[in-house]
Amino acid sequence: MNDLRQQALLDFIRHLASAVTTASIYPLEHRQVGNLCSQAIDSLLEAIDKDSEISLKRVDDQMILGGKPLGGGMYPIRLASMLKHRGIGHLKISRFVEQEEILNLIDGLSRKDRAEIRSTENVRLGKLELRYNPTEADKSSTGEQGEVDKPGYDDLTEEQLDRLMEIYEATKKKKKIHSVGISEIVSSFIAAFTRESNPLLALAPLRQMDEYTFTHSINVCILNLAQASAMGIDGPLLHDLGVAALLHDVGKLQVPIEVLNKPEKLNDAEWEMIRQHPIEGAKFLINAPGVPRLAVATAYEHHLRFDSSGYPSNGHNREQNISSHMTSLSDAFDAMSTHRSYSSASDLPEVATTLKYMGGGQLHPLLTENFLKILKKLHPNLELG
Repeated sequence: MNDLRQQALLDFIRHLASAVTTASIYPLEHRQVGNLCSQAIDSLLEAIDKDSEISLKRVDDQMILGGKPLGGGMYPIRLASMLKHRGIGHLKISRFVEQEEILNLIDGLSRKDRAEIRSTENVRLGKLELRYNPTEADKSSTGEQGEVDKPGYDDLTEEQLDRLMEIYEATKKKKKIHSVGISEIVSSFIAAFTRESNPLLALAPLRQMDEYTFTHSINVCILNLAQASAMGIDGPLLHDLGVAALLHDVGKLQVPIEVLNKPEKLNDAEWEMIRQHPIEGAKFLINAPGVPRLAVATAYEHHLRFDSSGYPSNGHNREQNISSHMTSLSDAFDAMSTHRSYSSASDLPEVATTLKYMGGGQLHPLLTENFLKILKKLHPNLELG
């Protein structure tokens, strides 16, 4: 499949996922559902081109096309989550599909109950279930030699993900945000932490989204909750630490995307935009109702370092909040572990070794030690250089 057809397929998935979300709020007969359904079919036919059908498989939380994971960001992941919720592992759609058949699929995926979605003549649904293959490290940490269950982050619903995206879009437009949705999302992560032996596995599926700031913030939230839980922090403070982590980078939403993703060295004006994002984030959050003050401090301080370097300038050598120190650690770990347009991802031993040598300088030494203990517990064979 060439690039144009693959983009059309991604557009189909985006329209379909959006239609399902809309149909979960409004009646199936709503005009917006119909519009999205029509757009989905148009994109689907462009993707199919001269073939007879499109065949998609779901492997855990990824959509697979032709034996390879389908990229394209958050919408394929959302569709995979919808199919997973219904126990569907295979979706095959013919070029002769009718709008009523796509509406039937949208209706089935949007229903609150788990009623079976029936295949139609041109939309075939299968129960094929391909499982995540564990690495040797995963096997040793779970004690299992076969399948390994991935964490149950189904607590984070499609509605909550949509709400978080709405919050980020509102922030871009400098509109007021409401903290209720954020609190629900953090509570979902905390609830999952009480059940899962390896919460950091949740980072893997989220990494595929194309909204880097969005997914990076979720990852930092998970990592901060892991740090805090390991230190015995719980209750309201744990919750506020999670909220602060989730919102730490909101100021970056005011920076043009071409600057954030620029592969070349930033010029002086572009670098100044980056340096201003902690200030912009704090100014935005201080006026947001229901957002804990800890989030304001964390947004402002998360690029200040333990040795007082970093930005904004810490001329008075003010003592940073523990949430800011934790966020600096999580931020560094996720940034080094993630492929970006201007840097490739490093493997875990390299990242862990780098953090070790940053402890006591840029990073808080005791928190760094705690973070490395978490990694060693989850990866017993981890060797530090």
